[in-house]
Amino acid sequence: MGKELVVSEFLNKLGKVKTAAKKREFLKENESRQLKTFLKGAFDDSLEFNLPKGTPPYTPNKKSEDGFGRVSKEFKYFAKGYEGDGMKSWDREAKFIKVLESVSPEEAELIVMMKDKKLVGKYKGVTKKLVSDTFPTLIQK
Repeated sequence: MGKELVVSEFLNKLGKVKTAAKKREFLKENESRQLKTFLKGAFDDSLEFNLPKGTPPYTPNKKSEDGFGRVSKEFKYFAKGYEGDGMKSWDREAKFIKVLESVSPEEAELIVMMKDKKLVGKYKGVTKKLVSDTFPTLIQK
């Protein structure tokens, strides 16, 4: 999966898996740094982003089919406590807008939801508990 990860497609598939045990199995079978980065961003309250809440002004890229896997390495600039801490806020925000404009519109929407910790309820059974049970060391709080 890795760089080819398209979170919107993956979470749609995961949401259709019937039981929590099968969902955990599906997550483990598709484990990648990129997937874990997204899930940590979405569900770990100890991970904060150096970005304003809400959707920034960006132009959705209707021609892109790229997913989060292609841009996941950029998130070291957006999370507090990482490389982006020293950046000027407008540079960081401009970089985030470039990320959103490089992926598909569905993926950009999910990235904003992940940043704002608003993924809960979007996909059936995709919860913080599921992620914590599947990857016990991933989420701090």
